Amino acid sequence: MKQRELINMAKKKKCAKWQKKVLICGTVIACIFGLVYAGGAFYYKDKFFKRTKINGVSVDNLTAKEAEKKIENRIEDYSLEISFKDGEKEVIDGKEISYEYLSDGKIQEHLEKQNPFLWTSGFFKEHNYEVGEAITFDETKLQEKLNTFACMQEENMIPPKDAYIAFENNSFVIKPEEAGTTLDKALLTEKLLASVKESKNTFSAEEAGVYVLPTVTDKDETLKHQQEVWNGCAAVTVTHTFGDKKEVLDGMTVKDWMTYDENGNYVENLGVLQQHIRDYVQTLGEKYNTIGTKRTLTSTYTGEPVTVSGGSYGYLIDIRGERAQLLKDIQSHGNIEREPIYAKRGKAYGENDIGNTYVELDLSAQHLWYYKDGAVLMESDFVSGTYNDKSRRTPSGVYSLAYKQRNQVLRPAPNPDGTYDYESPVSYWMPFNGGIGLHDANWRGRFGGNIYRNSGSHGCINLPVSFAGKFYESIEAGCPIVCFYR
Repeated sequence: MKQRELINMAKKKKCAKWQKKVLICGTVIACIFGLVYAGGAFYYKDKFFKRTKINGVSVDNLTAKEAEKKIENRIEDYSLEISFKDGEKEVIDGKEISYEYLSDGKIQEHLEKQNPFLWTSGFFKEHNYEVGEAITFDETKLQEKLNTFACMQEENMIPPKDAYIAFENNSFVIKPEEAGTTLDKALLTEKLLASVKESKNTFSAEEAGVYVLPTVTDKDETLKHQQEVWNGCAAVTVTHTFGDKKEVLDGMTVKDWMTYDENGNYVENLGVLQQHIRDYVQTLGEKYNTIGTKRTLTSTYTGEPVTVSGGSYGYLIDIRGERAQLLKDIQSHGNIEREPIYAKRGKAYGENDIGNTYVELDLSAQHLWYYKDGAVLMESDFVSGTYNDKSRRTPSGVYSLAYKQRNQVLRPAPNPDGTYDYESPVSYWMPFNGGIGLHDANWRGRFGGNIYRNSGSHGCINLPVSFAGKFYESIEAGCPIVCFYR
């Protein structure tokens, strides 16, 4: 029993001794931890915790001053890379523009708000702070640096080009605008100042929109309308017919009548277009007008060719009327085939525009032949104007019968007192050259021969009464009348 008690007592002493050791060790460890914790709190009373960043810069274990210096060093190593078109790049170094950091005290404020007794939190989470990076730089030096860039020199800038209308492959097309490389210097300076103030490290001139842009793009509705209108003009075809001959005015010619600026843009100019129309119609007239032109026909009396010029018969384009109509045709964008608008017109097209129905007055033979459909229908001697008196001589030339009337009194211009030098009643009056015409002359007993040389009329063609009536009934207004001397 005593022995068992002794054994139990020994065990109790041993256990108490072990417990004492554990207590002592725990106390020592607690003291060590307390000392470490206290030391950490003391250490971090003026330093930032582990895993602390300010504006993305690690400031672990740094004082506010040291953190300021680290951020200052990063900031004052500042540079700005500027990208321009065509891959051109320029760099502005912070030192070139006196770029410097200015402390605003915010870093110190963040440190003071930090509870040093929570320093162990730095081992478990990050502490991120954002502060304003107050900086200063010399704007004048920035502008001077900008001015050294090659792309800022006027001679190196390519101006923007507006979209415009051009003629290609037989149609008008819109050529797109070209941006060019001209910089808006004032806007570039403004945008760069803002970027430097925000401490940005890159700047894209294109993204910032500092290039001068074209004022007209290929999406411009006015330009599209012009394209539509003038494609219509380019498609116009006006074909003038002259018998079996044709003159074609097509879009290839019309487009050259349009006005364009130095960049190829269409510019509406009605005056220039009308001048081209005037020139074109004038050319048609010079080519196809036949009034007064020389005509050659075979003399019925001799069988030899006779050339006759002068007179009022033939084709004459109505210049004013044709110009107005042609302008309408072009503006309507039509495909039109028509005759020109005539002021006067002949009976047939071609070299023989008098056709096969006409009156031949051989003033030398004093004989008339009336051809109808190519055959002589009737003929007669006559007496024409007094040849040896130029004021009364019948003019040569090709004319047309103006009209015909019955029972007229032929008179010259009145004298100052209102009287007339003569008054000649006629039954058949057929004028063809102003006051000169064919008519019956019942006061004459003979016709033909050489009467006309000294005893002719005042210029008219005197016909026998027996012939004049039949001739009057057969001839129609507009019939060509060819007068010639051989």
